[in-house]
Amino acid sequence: MNTGFGDTAWRYGPPATLFYEIDKPVGTSFGDVEFYADRLRNVSGPVLEPAVGTGRILIPLLVQGLAVRGYDTSDSMLEQCRVNCARRGLKADVFEGDMTAYRDPDAFEAIMIATGSFALLPDRDSAQTALAAMYDSLAPGGRLIVDVEPPSLDTAPDCGPVAHQWNGSELITLTTWRTQVDPVAQRTTRWLRYEAWTDGALTRAELPVRGDRQGEGLGSTRHDGGHTFQHRLHH
Repeated sequence: MNTGFGDTAWRYGPPATLFYEIDKPVGTSFGDVEFYADRLRNVSGPVLEPAVGTGRILIPLLVQGLAVRGYDTSDSMLEQCRVNCARRGLKADVFEGDMTAYRDPDAFEAIMIATGSFALLPDRDSAQTALAAMYDSLAPGGRLIVDVEPPSLDTAPDCGPVAHQWNGSELITLTTWRTQVDPVAQRTTRWLRYEAWTDGALTRAELPVRGDRQGEGLGSTRHDGGHTFQHRLHH
C-alpha cells in the first residue's frame, strides 16, 4: 500500500497511545480477553503477543499465570504497557519488534495476534513473511491464533464521527476517514487523526494511516507440520 506517508505511518505515537489508554484501559474486554484466556487455558509454555500495545490483553493473561512476552513497533505503546504492568506489580517482558522480522526459533508454545493487528500489515507479501516468521518461532505442536476483521461490504469513502476523551483538562480527539476500499483485495485504508487540545489550542497531532486487510489468505483452522493455525473474526 502506497499512502505517501512512508512505512511508519501507522506506528502510533503519544496522542494515539493516550487515547487508547483512556478509551480502552486494562480491564476492558470485548469478549476478546476471555477468548484468548480460553484458547490458552492448557498452555504451560511461553506465549508471544505481537503488537502488544498498552497491555490490555497481555496483563490479564499474566495475572492468569501465563508466561507472555510481547513486542510492538510503537515506543509509546510499549512504555505505557510497562507502566501498566508496574502498577500491578507485574514484570513487563516487552520490546520493540516487527511482525515481518522477529524470529525466535521454536521458542513459543503459542502466538496470538489480537485486536485485528494482523490487518496492519501492508500487503499479501508482508502477511506471508510475517506468518513464516511466526511459524519459525513456534515450538513443535505450537499454535498461532490470529484475530481478523470480516470483509467490508461498504466501499464508499466516508468520515466517521469525532471521538473524544478527556485527560484532566486536556482534550484528546480522534477523527477517522475511510479513504479507500478495495473489495477484491479485501483492503480498507483509513486515516486516523489524533489531536490534543488545551484551553482550545491544538498542542499535539498525529496521523497514523491504517491499511487493514480483512483476513485474506487465512483459513478458519488448519494444521501444518504439527502446528495449529486458528483465526477469530474481529468485530
